[in-house]
Amino acid sequence: MINTSFEQRAERRNRLIGLLRSEEYWKTSDLREQLGVSQRTLMRELAELKKAGYPIESDRGRGGGIRLNGRWGIDRLNLSHHEVIELILSLAIMESLKSPLLTSNLKAIKQKLFQAFPQEQRSAVSNIRKRIMIGDNAAANTVSRYTEPAQALSESIAEAFLQQRCLEIDYQSDSGEKTTRVIEAQYILLNWPIWYITAWDHLRSSSRMFRIDRIQNARMIDGYFQLRPIEEFIGAYTPYYKSI
Repeated sequence: MINTSFEQRAERRNRLIGLLRSEEYWKTSDLREQLGVSQRTLMRELAELKKAGYPIESDRGRGGGIRLNGRWGIDRLNLSHHEVIELILSLAIMESLKSPLLTSNLKAIKQKLFQAFPQEQRSAVSNIRKRIMIGDNAAANTVSRYTEPAQALSESIAEAFLQQRCLEIDYQSDSGEKTTRVIEAQYILLNWPIWYITAWDHLRSSSRMFRIDRIQNARMIDGYFQLRPIEEFIGAYTPYYKSI
């Protein structure tokens, strides 16, 4: 009975939060009708939500009502590991573009999102962030030769990068030479809109940089790799990039 009562209250509270978010104002009579509760129960639930940090306000008189006001967070947002990375990466890219409109709070938003994650997830995300580097926008003549990679190819590369799995690629260089090689996608770099993999190349036994749109095929193979210091890969170019 206790568990059932608790579940009912939790469900009712979630419904109340959803209702408050769905409209700018609510009359208490309409909220009571939607929830099927008494005025006393509604007031108690609103008081508990305010105590929990929800910015609930009430306006008295004609035209007034109950509302959520100001800045309030995202409740019960469950993101996968990949979704977390993509969200933070998207914010970092927008921040790097330095748009004069609607980007002044991006850094603060990114930090708040990062702090909102559980400690275990925060640590994993932090490690990934250090491997994603953002540089300047690509030169116009470079962009003119750029072709967007297929989604399936991009997903294979991203999976190998996140899991630190070895990747076999068919690559065509700028001169047109085609090779098949096994690489470790240690870091990825963005010169908007072009992505590069900074990798350890098993074929050359040294570090190499690969433009993702020149990778024709990519296959994950058996074997994991350990991370190497970024200085081994981009050396003198390190000051021109920053991690997200």
